[in-house]
Amino acid sequence: MRTVGIVGVGNMGGGMAAHLLAQGWTVKVHDVVREKVDALAALGAIACDNAAGAAGNVPALIVCVVDAQQTREVLFGVGGAVESLAKGAAVVLCPTISPRDVEEIASQLHSRGFAAIDAPMSGGPARARDGSMSLMVACEDEVFEAHRSLVDALSGKVFRIGECVGDGARTKLVNNLLAAINLVGAAEAIALARKLGLDAATTLDVIEQSSGQSWIGPSPATSSCAPT
Repeated sequence: MRTVGIVGVGNMGGGMAAHLLAQGWTVKVHDVVREKVDALAALGAIACDNAAGAAGNVPALIVCVVDAQQTREVLFGVGGAVESLAKGAAVVLCPTISPRDVEEIASQLHSRGFAAIDAPMSGGPARARDGSMSLMVACEDEVFEAHRSLVDALSGKVFRIGECVGDGARTKLVNNLLAAINLVGAAEAIALARKLGLDAATTLDVIEQSSGQSWIGPSPATSSCAPT
């Protein structure tokens, strides 16, 4: 079934929803910000008043909220997804949360007869929208194969981390550590350029076309927002 529910349709979740709609999927969406839901409804999504509505009659539900507390509320709170998820349905956990939280949430889902896919994402809203973002997927092989069409539709770069739920979150933490280091390095480089009396935009232009370039660093187009 090319049908999916998504709870949390902000920058990343909204991008994923729009991409799936463009690929011909039936997408049910819910978000606490109604305007985000309405914008996707205009593209053909099915608007839902709560997480339970988004989870009804779908083989998989994507959770793309901010943190572990919101994830638990979406799944197990009043009007939560577990109220209407079909037995055997999978919950795709995309937020960047601790491995322990992922494991605990997955355990709660398993105890209720649902599968869990640990799938933190990376790449930013534009890549979520065009389907080229990265997904770090950890779940049982049988679950992965059952929902492979959805995973492949969402991501042009699927990394199969393994069968241990929580290892996707661990991989994302490692990635984020290096991203933070790159960001600090970019800020230090621009601070040095300014101290030396160089124009920040010109320096960024050089870096973007030279060996100092990194995806995490600001581009010349955004040089007005360069670290200070």
